[in-house]
Amino acid sequence: MSIRNKVTIALIILVAALSATAQAPAEPEVKEIPLTNARINFDETTYDFGSIAKGSMVTHNYWFTNAGSDTLVVTKITPTCGCTTTRQAGFTVPPSEGASIDIVFDSGKFNGRVTKSIKVETNDSLNPYLELRFKAVINNPLQILEYSPLKVDFENTPPGTQRQFSIMLTNVDTTESEVVIVEKPDDQFIQTQVMKSKLGPDDSTELVFTLSKGLEPGPFITSVSIETKDKPNSRITIPISGSITP
Repeated sequence: MSIRNKVTIALIILVAALSATAQAPAEPEVKEIPLTNARINFDETTYDFGSIAKGSMVTHNYWFTNAGSDTLVVTKITPTCGCTTTRQAGFTVPPSEGASIDIVFDSGKFNGRVTKSIKVETNDSLNPYLELRFKAVINNPLQILEYSPLKVDFENTPPGTQRQFSIMLTNVDTTESEVVIVEKPDDQFIQTQVMKSKLGPDDSTELVFTLSKGLEPGPFITSVSIETKDKPNSRITIPISGSITP
């Protein structure tokens, strides 16, 4: 998975699929899956969204590989808060292959520092129960990167249409800041470009997002996380959403 060495690639999450999962009736009891020599190995088990605006819905992918000799089965995924949505469990990953567990966090009911988690159950005999965590600061008054507008909204986009959306990013710190991308959507869905990475005090640049022509019809949600190089606690996460509508 060398593609994720420097910049984590986030998948676009189809809102309709998540909603269907969240509203589905409880499934009947299934036969217990025995523990095996599958080995789930996460790139990270904690993610920091940094500063996000209140009301933002942001996403993250927890990437993992199956480092064992048996097929890995993710048997159950349980968010510990109604503010967090994830896709349905029950998928399998062959040995030496990888996948991700994706989440959507709705910050609408929170202010200040937030820490949440989801619980994951697998057939890995050494790690049958794991916890994935994330944190954020809602409406952080100390953030050194400010942006406007507060979200990327592609609204209703006809299929086969390539669209762009720009956000103005400003360095409000007293020293020069170099902007780096931490996590972004895959370029085959949305291309993300920072027009100028080095910003002096009160200097601004554009973040340009280009929506691919190839998305399937329906609503989608994702996000981009950026920070300034060598400046702790400078990360911000900007929500991206829209709908491909005939």
